[in-house]
Amino acid sequence: MHRGSDESDGAEVSHNVSRTPEEILAYWTPERMAEAVPRDIRLPDPEESQPQSEEK
Repeated sequence: MHRGSDESDGAEVSHNVSRTPEEILAYWTPERMAEAVPRDIRLPDPEESQPQSEEK
């Protein structure tokens, strides 16, 4: 399993899933869910996400 760094440069990330849904459900036991730490989500700056206006 590939683990990326905590730092993101904003590039798109994809992962190949080699486990079946049943294997994933079996992995996430109540104990593992209780110990899980959510990943920080960084939203884009609102000024950067607005489309540039076209000048005519």
